[in-house]
Amino acid sequence: MTQLPVLYGMPGSLYTGKVRSYLRKQRIAFEERPAGDPRFREEIVPQIGRWIIPVLQMPDGTLLQDGAAIIDHFEANAALLGLTKRPRALPQDAVLAVLAHVFELFGGEGLLRPAMHYRWNFDADNLDFLRADFCAGLAPGASADEQRAIFDLASKRMRQATLAFGVTPQTIATIEHSYADFLGRLDHHLAHTPYLLGDTPTLADYGLIAPLYAHLARDPHPASLMKRTAPRVWRWVERMNSPDPEIGEYLGRSSHGLDIGLDGETLPSLENLLAFVAQDYLPEIAAYVSFTDAWLASRPDIPAGSNGMPKPGDRQIGITQLIWRGQAIDVMVMPYRLYLLQRVQDAAERLDTTDTARLQALLERSGLTSLLTLKCRRRVLRQGHLEVWGPSNPLGDA
Repeated sequence: MTQLPVLYGMPGSLYTGKVRSYLRKQRIAFEERPAGDPRFREEIVPQIGRWIIPVLQMPDGTLLQDGAAIIDHFEANAALLGLTKRPRALPQDAVLAVLAHVFELFGGEGLLRPAMHYRWNFDADNLDFLRADFCAGLAPGASADEQRAIFDLASKRMRQATLAFGVTPQTIATIEHSYADFLGRLDHHLAHTPYLLGDTPTLADYGLIAPLYAHLARDPHPASLMKRTAPRVWRWVERMNSPDPEIGEYLGRSSHGLDIGLDGETLPSLENLLAFVAQDYLPEIAAYVSFTDAWLASRPDIPAGSNGMPKPGDRQIGITQLIWRGQAIDVMVMPYRLYLLQRVQDAAERLDTTDTARLQALLERSGLTSLLTLKCRRRVLRQGHLEVWGPSNPLGDA
C-alpha cells in the first residue's frame, strides 16, 4: 500500500474539488486516483456502502468519506500530522468560524442549480469536453464503445439530477440572473481580500471552491463566462488550486483578517454575500426543515442509526416544493444538507455572550437570523460513512 493518502475522485467532481483544494493548501502529499480505478469499485465501495466520491484512503487503510469528514480529520490531528504551522480551516475569530460553516453549506449545496445548469444545458460548448473528462475518470482504459455507453448512462443520470435540483426550462432565466448576481458580489468582495475571510483560505473557501472550480471554472461555457464577467473570481479559483498563497496582487494592503469588531461592523462586501445566501438559499433550507419534520413525524418508529429508507445508502427522502425567487420549484430533500446546517448551528452555540451578540447583529443585517433556529426534531448523524437519524426526542425538539 502506498505511504501517501489516496484520494479517489474525479477532476470534474464538485465534492472532490473541496478536498483536493484543502490538501493542496495544507501541502499534504497525496495520490489521486480516478473513481474508475477497479480498486475503488471492488475494495472501497463495499466498505463505504455506496458509490460516492470523494473517498480518502489513509496509509493504514482507514477510509474517510465526505469533504467535511476529511477536513475535520486533518484539522483534529494537526499536531500529530505536523500541520500546526499551516493556516487552519476555521478562523481563530469565533464569529468568522461560524461564517465559514455558512459558506461551506452554501457552497456545497446552495450553488447546485447554476453548477448543474451550466454543465448540462450547453452541449454545443461542453459536451465533447465532458465526454472526454468523464470517460477518463470513470472508465480509464475501456474501449471506445464501453466509454461511450458509460458516459451516456452517467450523462442521463446527471441530467435527471439537474431537474431534481430545480433546473427546468421555466427556471433557467432566473438561475442565470441569480448566478450573475452572485459572481458580481463575490468578485467585488475579492477586490478587498484574497480569500473569503482574510489572508488565508478557510472552510468558507473550501466550500465555495467545490462548485466554482469543478463545474463553473472547468467546463468550457461557464469558464468563459467567469473569465469575462468575474476575473477576480477566476483568479481566486486558480489561487485555491495552488499550494502557495498566490496573493501577490494584494501586497501593500492592510488585510489581516476581516474586521467584524465589537460594534458589529464588518466588510460591506461580506455582508452583501451573506444577504445573497439569505435571498437565494434560506427559503430552500426552510422548506427542507419543514418537509423533513413532517416526514419524521409520520415515521416515529425509525430507530436511531437508521436512515429510515429501504436502502441504507439512500440519500434522498423525498421531494418538496418551495417558492424560489418568485417561482415554484420542486427539489429533492437530502438529510446531508441538514447535517451541514447543524454544523453552522453547533458552531454558533459554542460562542460566548459577546460573540453571540456580534453574530446576531451581523445575521440580522444580512437577513440570515433564522439560519440558527431552523432545526429538525431529530439530528442527522454520520455513522459508517452514511447519514442516519439520531435518537428520537420525545419533546419533538432538535
